[in-house]
Amino acid sequence: MRIGIDVSPLTARRTGVGNYCFYLLKHLLNLGTDHGFVGLSSGRGPIDMGELGRQLPNRHIPVPTRLLYKSWEWLNAPAVETLLGPVDVYHATNYVTPPAKKAQRVVTIHDLSFLAIPELSSPRIVGPFSKHIRRFAHDADAIMAYSEATKGDIVRFLDVDPRRITVAPMAVDDDFAPVSTEEAQDYVLNRHDIEPPFLLFVSTLEPRKNVTGLLEAFKQVVNDIPHNLVLAGDIGWRPEPIRDALDDPAIRDRIIRPGFVKHLELPAFYCAADAFVFPTHYEGFGLPLLEALTCGCPVVSADNSSVPEVTGGAALLSDSRDTGAIAENIRRIVSDDELRTRLIEQGKAHARQFSWRSCAAKTMDVYEQHAG
Repeated sequence: MRIGIDVSPLTARRTGVGNYCFYLLKHLLNLGTDHGFVGLSSGRGPIDMGELGRQLPNRHIPVPTRLLYKSWEWLNAPAVETLLGPVDVYHATNYVTPPAKKAQRVVTIHDLSFLAIPELSSPRIVGPFSKHIRRFAHDADAIMAYSEATKGDIVRFLDVDPRRITVAPMAVDDDFAPVSTEEAQDYVLNRHDIEPPFLLFVSTLEPRKNVTGLLEAFKQVVNDIPHNLVLAGDIGWRPEPIRDALDDPAIRDRIIRPGFVKHLELPAFYCAADAFVFPTHYEGFGLPLLEALTCGCPVVSADNSSVPEVTGGAALLSDSRDTGAIAENIRRIVSDDELRTRLIEQGKAHARQFSWRSCAAKTMDVYEQHAG
């Protein structure tokens, strides 16, 4: 079987979709099957896949990815076989199901935040994706999702038969290795000039992640705890309310912003932090939650979407819009040693249930089932 796969998300600054694509492909290649893979990418420059540890044939289309996707959306061309030659299966890893002559098509739908909470999603996402996602889902021969919560959203919003959807959760790979607290604190101090104690947030700073709610909750506890708040991530869509909140005199001297942190630097941040605070409004999965649990960093988060599924009872959860409850959970997590110890142990045990090999194996099963 020859399998085509969209590798355009493998950018130099990988975040959620990019990490999914990278680790899925890495473990698909390591399953030891006789199937062949060929990548398809678009964008300004070729994709560097050296980190995968083996060569992968790749056809790069030197046009903006959005332009290629729009050609698929509006013109229903070019077919994947025109670009890659004959393939038995094509995996669209980023929502957009392309036209095909004979290939079976698998699409990953990461989340449906742009339908569930469009007011908190960028218009660049809401407009194009909302118009076409139903067709992408129904055109595909099979759909992959990270979580049961997202599967439920796909059924509810897109009227898809649940039997066509396979849930293959993401995971934390072996290269994402926890380190000792002392080693972690030395690393973040020497590399980023961050001293303990601190609370940690990791993600793009945008409305869906509830950054302003986090900052309001931190404002409520800032005089009760010695911790700074570290916000690791670039500022995304609609930055003005976030920048205004960051400039609040009550907290601005207690906020640390290292910007985007490379993926394999993050274990040091999680292991050095006293808590990971992530009161998101919506997640298709929420990989930073699983990263924190893996590293033994106690989690304060929200009780919506996939979060309860991913944290498995090993976190303090509340309504994402209740800043008072978020603040109270921060107080509890930093002051109750018995609670912290219990959550750390439960979190590590829960995180061990997830593996990229399992995700890859479930995905491969879908390829083989549909390729016949």
